Amino acid sequence: MKVYLGRAVSGELGPRSLEAIQLAHRALVEYGAGILAQRVADPEYRPGLDRPELVAEMMHRELIEADAGCMEMTGRSTGVGFEAGWLLGRGRPVLVLYDADEAPTSTVVRFPPFDHCVSFGYRDLMEVSGAVTDFCRTIAAHAAYRAEG
Repeated sequence: MKVYLGRAVSGELGPRSLEAIQLAHRALVEYGAGILAQRVADPEYRPGLDRPELVAEMMHRELIEADAGCMEMTGRSTGVGFEAGWLLGRGRPVLVLYDADEAPTSTVVRFPPFDHCVSFGYRDLMEVSGAVTDFCRTIAAHAAYRAEG
């Protein structure tokens, strides 16, 4: 299973967004998932490091490869919203993480309109790993069930 990782990069990060996506990254590694766009877990990653055309090419390639998405959506960012919407529009499951102590900028973050989108508000950062692992297990179980069917 390949999971596309997303968070606000050029927009406004939530106060704990980077820590949350780093914990999500670690949980995906421990689960054994392939991780796409793992650069967003790097604290040194900043917009403008790569040419916009290169970023668009990487994003396109990684989104097509992804079986699922794991997005931290506390801050303001059209990019991470686009990525989540692209995956959801193609029927791929998405876990949306957000800081429950910060009001999300969109109600869609808390109440996603798709069955294959799971929203998880964390109050304690240590909750992130469990949510990611549970999400991966659910996806794997669903895929196994479909394969048997």
